[in-house]
Amino acid sequence: MYIDRKERMSEKATYGSLQQSLRRCFDAIEQQQKEWKIAIQECEPLVAALSNLSEQLQACEKVNLQNSPLNEFPDLQGRLQYKLKAAMEVTLEKLNEKMSILQKVRDAVSHHVGSVLYIYEVNADDIGIETCLMRSNLSPSIADMLEWLQDIEKQYRNQYLARKLLLEVSYDRLAEIRNLSQSWSRLEDKSLSRQQLVEDTLLYVSFFREAE
Repeated sequence: MYIDRKERMSEKATYGSLQQSLRRCFDAIEQQQKEWKIAIQECEPLVAALSNLSEQLQACEKVNLQNSPLNEFPDLQGRLQYKLKAAMEVTLEKLNEKMSILQKVRDAVSHHVGSVLYIYEVNADDIGIETCLMRSNLSPSIADMLEWLQDIEKQYRNQYLARKLLLEVSYDRLAEIRNLSQSWSRLEDKSLSRQQLVEDTLLYVSFFREAE
């Protein structure tokens, strides 16, 4: 089958444009990954503080001050509860600020991955299956990279949702808040292997990204 020179040049330009979009996407993911890690690290002491405050509040609600030397201060228990709840509100507010950062990371990754997938879908016929499956020592295939990007996007989406649900706390369920630090640690342990996906993928595409 004869393919004229203009058509070959067009296919090459389209393929090159997709490669550039992939490089920009991986560059963005690397930056977003750094921001995600920082936000997660900053969440940990806040989650621990929230657990400690809930434990203090739970103890405060159970104690009977009438049978103690503090019974001379009838409003003491109520004031302590108020201060503890206020401290919990401040801590939750700070945690929500960190969650906003995680949400921005999730949205940014989804945007960049979605843009690359759109470019591929629009030009898929011009690029062709054989070209998309082609690998080299310096570059994974387009198909591999698109699959990795979708996995990464799904990972950020799921991790954000799991943390958001975990932080939907209520004062009438203090036992759950008290165990929040442990639940957060278990969630982090599960996410470590998934986070490795990002690190591994960036390693796999390191030569591809450098081959501008």
